[in-house]
Formats: sequence, C-alpha cells, structure tokens
Amino acid sequence: MSADHGCDHQGAFYGTRRFDDFERHCGISASVPSARLRALVADGILEKTRYRAPGARGRDEYRLTDKGCSLVPILIALNDWAERWVVPVGGATISLLHRDCGSAVGTVVTRSSGHEITTPSQVAAAPGPGAKPASASD
Repeated sequence: MSADHGCDHQGAFYGTRRFDDFERHCGISASVPSARLRALVADGILEKTRYRAPGARGRDEYRLTDKGCSLVPILIALNDWAERWVVPVGGATISLLHRDCGSAVGTVVTRSSGHEITTPSQVAAAPGPGAKPASASD
C-alpha cells in the first residue's frame, strides 16, 4: 500500500463507503479515487460489496477488512502527531471521539505486560524469528 492512499483509507475509517463520497471527501477527480480504491482492494485493506438503494441501480461500496482495521491505531497516532506538531492550536479540522461516551481518542503505546511506553529509550530492537544471522564478512 502506498502512502498516497491515505485519504481513501482514512475515509473508510471515518465511515465513508461509497465511491461518490470518497471522491467528495478527498476533493479529487473521479479517476484518482477509482485507482486508489482498486489498489486498496487488491492490497486487502478494503473489500468491495454491492448494494442497491430502493429504486436505484446496483452500486459498489467499500468496507475495511480486518487488515484495514488493523491500521486504525496508526491513523489515530498520525492524527495525534499532526495535532501536536503540524496543525496550529485550535486549527484541527477533525476530532476523534469515542462513539459511546464522546471522550477524545488518542494513542497509548504499552508493553505486552501493560506498562506504558513514554520514551524511545524504553524500546530496544532485537532480531525477530525471520532474521538471518549476520555472516562474518558483513
């Protein structure tokens, strides 16, 4: 998935499902969201399903897959970062709120044991199960 699909993926995260709404949400010509949505479907981020409004022709809508939903914490973290470092105070164009209680939504990084990670120095990189041993000539 390339970085230029962000508008489409974010739109799906915010509840956008229909092509016309993606086009309107992203503010770009029809060919751009069409190509992006095809790529996101091909990458398994979105799935395309048919729907038919009463009295209308059948159309497609796009829904996040499990793979797409797993990107939600990243989108929330990017939103947090932008509000802190990019957007002027009071200039945010969107607020992420918990649907049930209305509280602001943000990211918290924790260890598997539940402790919060607050600084990069608390994290160390280690070879994963697919890592290959370094050769003596490296």
